[in-house]
Amino acid sequence: MKKKQWFTLFLSLLCIFSFLPSDLQAEITKPTIVAPAAILIDAKTKTILYEKNAHEIHYPASITKLMTALLAIENLEPDQKITFSRDAVYSIEPGSSHIGIQEDEVLTVNQALHGLLLMSANEVANGLAEAVSGSLDAFANRMTERAKELGALNTHFTNAHGLHDENHYTTAYDMALIASYLCENKYFLDIMQDFHYEIPPTNITNEIRYLYQQHPMLNPNRDCSIHRKDVIGGKTGYTDQAKHTLVTMAQQGDTTLVAVVLQSDKSTLYSDTSALFDYGFASYQTIDLHTSDDILKTLPAYLVKSGHSYHSSNYGLGIAEDVSIIALNTVTADDVIPVFDLPDYLPDSYQVGDIVGTVSFTLNGQTLRQSDLVIKQIDSVPTQTLPFTSSQNLKWIKLGLIILVSIIIIFSLTFFIRKRHSRKKYIKINKYFK
Repeated sequence: MKKKQWFTLFLSLLCIFSFLPSDLQAEITKPTIVAPAAILIDAKTKTILYEKNAHEIHYPASITKLMTALLAIENLEPDQKITFSRDAVYSIEPGSSHIGIQEDEVLTVNQALHGLLLMSANEVANGLAEAVSGSLDAFANRMTERAKELGALNTHFTNAHGLHDENHYTTAYDMALIASYLCENKYFLDIMQDFHYEIPPTNITNEIRYLYQQHPMLNPNRDCSIHRKDVIGGKTGYTDQAKHTLVTMAQQGDTTLVAVVLQSDKSTLYSDTSALFDYGFASYQTIDLHTSDDILKTLPAYLVKSGHSYHSSNYGLGIAEDVSIIALNTVTADDVIPVFDLPDYLPDSYQVGDIVGTVSFTLNGQTLRQSDLVIKQIDSVPTQTLPFTSSQNLKWIKLGLIILVSIIIIFSLTFFIRKRHSRKKYIKINKYFK
């Protein structure tokens, strides 16, 4: 093959690969994950960026405590005091994670949450559970209910700490959803930044309890080779049955990602998680599309009065909350097309805040987000009569057809009469000449 032919072939291949679909390009750069189940999602939009057996059932171990923390934060005040019962302290397995809380000892919720999230203390999980729901069983039921409310439909909790139970299970996807809601909670993120924490002497003990963050990607003092500056939260877990489990949240710029790894070996637990974050931040970006102040569409409003429709005002339509997407770095906001599902006009009986339709934000024909369209403002217009409503149009069309048919009939009859008259006259003339 001549040099010119080789060059032509090279250019052809280059053109082909340059026009590969964006999802195929993303497929080429996806990381190889060793763990049996893993997922990476965008915390804000819940968009899945990577998944491997993400809906497969696994035991969570101590990452369970993220749901315990969520319910405690949602239902208790940080300064509220909780007293640990005998059941809370002594129902955990001997040798499992704890911080030595004793029966009838009192901690604040804030102290307890630090013990739960930094040291994975099982008796603390029980104490928080009783403070929220009154009993350990009631709290476990509430955990499962709350998970389903968040969209975690394949999760079932039987305890607040994650010690092994065959009926205590979850999926990588479900844990990522739960963690994504914690990413929105400033109090939780503040606790995550406390790499070290001290619980002062209590009503039972005179000793100071020294706590430290066990997640090495969060705590630079545990293992600097694993630590990442962009990691803002997470939770470790381990039981013999669950093996190593890990939930981690990381943030770069406006983008916050959640990575979950389940049933992992310790040797690849953190390398898998780092590979997921490296892939996500290198390949994707957050694109802000519209704010709640933007007017995306205007619809006319009509008032019916005395059988006539009047264009009385214009409805300015927008979204209730700011909307953003996460997309490949090659995508721009201009590539995202809004598709509106709206009537052509509305009656003038609507008010500001009413939902009147939806808008879907699409990329290459695929819907990325959908939002309700609400009336943001109402602008009056000079009163003017709408030429015809749809019913009036139909009435006038019918009338027009009747007139048209009548004219045709009249012309046809006139033509027929004239023709007949002409024929009679012709016959008379012929008779005369004969």
